[in-house]
Amino acid sequence: MRPPRSLLLVVPLVLLHHLSWARNLPATAPAGPGPFPCLGLAQSLLKAVSSTLHKARQTLELYSCTSEEIDHEDITKDKTSTVEACLPLELTMNGSCLASSKASSMTTLCLSSIYEDLKMYQVEFKAINAKLLMDPQRQIILDQNMLAAMDELMQALNLSSTSVPHTAPVEELDLYKTKVKLCILLHAFRIRAVTIDRMMSYLNSS
Repeated sequence: MRPPRSLLLVVPLVLLHHLSWARNLPATAPAGPGPFPCLGLAQSLLKAVSSTLHKARQTLELYSCTSEEIDHEDITKDKTSTVEACLPLELTMNGSCLASSKASSMTTLCLSSIYEDLKMYQVEFKAINAKLLMDPQRQIILDQNMLAAMDELMQALNLSSTSVPHTAPVEELDLYKTKVKLCILLHAFRIRAVTIDRMMSYLNSS
């Protein structure tokens, strides 16, 4: 049986807005004049999270892990400003992998927000994985390729964080709830990964 719907959060409108905006960005972009490692890393991240989600949907079939069956949750709501900061304006590349002498503050804010998104999801996923490792059946654990892809993109952005460090709340071990939450976070993070990939493609073509 699934837990009562009241145990899960309702679909935040920001996720729907976020996904709608992400779809409006170009799916692909022509290659820029020079190396653009952040684009490749974003593409690798999207591929890794898509693969992880696919595996989770197959393994956790009895947990209602499809997009239509879960109640979505955006853990970054009211904590980052990715939707507003990453509007498709005439942004100038900056950062260690987006080098430019004319970096715009808008781009800096966008990339900083993406970095904060990745950091929050990284903390949540690691906390969930620690609980999944306690499962005697070891039904599912997170793909290390996805966690590595997150870490590599964060390192490539090379942005110093000034926000309060995010820590996952300490909760009683409930493997059922943990696996349901894993499905919820994977669906939400894939939407965010699509947005990040589209944003990097947009910057690459700017």
